[in-house]
Amino acid sequence: MEGKGGAGQSLRKWLTAANIETWEDLTRSNLYGFRDTVLESVAPTTARTIFAYAKALLNRFADELELPKDWKKILTAKNERPLRTFLTPAELEKFEAVRTYSAAEYVVKVESLVEAFTGARVSDIMDLTAENIQGDMLTYVSKKTGVRASIPVCEKTKSWIAYAQEHREDEPTLKSRNEIIRRLCRRAGIDDTCVVYKAGETMKGPKWQFLSSHNMRISFVTNLQKAGMDMLSLSRMSGHTNTAMTERYCAPVTPELTGMASTYLGI
Repeated sequence: MEGKGGAGQSLRKWLTAANIETWEDLTRSNLYGFRDTVLESVAPTTARTIFAYAKALLNRFADELELPKDWKKILTAKNERPLRTFLTPAELEKFEAVRTYSAAEYVVKVESLVEAFTGARVSDIMDLTAENIQGDMLTYVSKKTGVRASIPVCEKTKSWIAYAQEHREDEPTLKSRNEIIRRLCRRAGIDDTCVVYKAGETMKGPKWQFLSSHNMRISFVTNLQKAGMDMLSLSRMSGHTNTAMTERYCAPVTPELTGMASTYLGI
């Protein structure tokens, strides 16, 4: 599959992450996977741009390909978003302790932990240097939004950032990264049953099966929100341009009931 310029390169990245590398891979299931991967990872306006480019490309070859009948509908950014999941603090401890068997596995593990405890995207983590850490604060400008983010970091997180800086040569592709994350989570026993909505249908299965790099940033936002942090502070720490974007990152969680709420519900 060919594409020209920056837009084409970006499109190829997302298609590859959804296991679409040849024309024969354009199945209904894979197209839904492509759509959900994009919607989980970028803002709605960016998703619409990516989908528009994908539809324009496929339109050029529609007469020569056997595409699903509803392919145009699938590649439409709707208001609903995939039902997300996240790693709890206890599950992140399991992930941190899991054994790795290759340099690629270890660098993915380290960078995933940096994502989960700083909210930084992998693209930003790869560009961090010692100058980005002053005392106990990590400060950087998001490559995606241009927003300056500042996050408190502990010594352990600093060591993870330093390791990622020194081992950039072990960086895998986006597709391989997500496969490694799922493999590590499965090895760590992160297998509680969860329900998600993706690929156009509701799915149920072990949590590790539905995780990707983006879920680490979702874990950062969701865990801090559950801990009581206000949305404005979370937005600034995440490098988002507004709180609405941050709210979309929060995975659905069961609210903790106050005493009055428990009384009302008769609990």
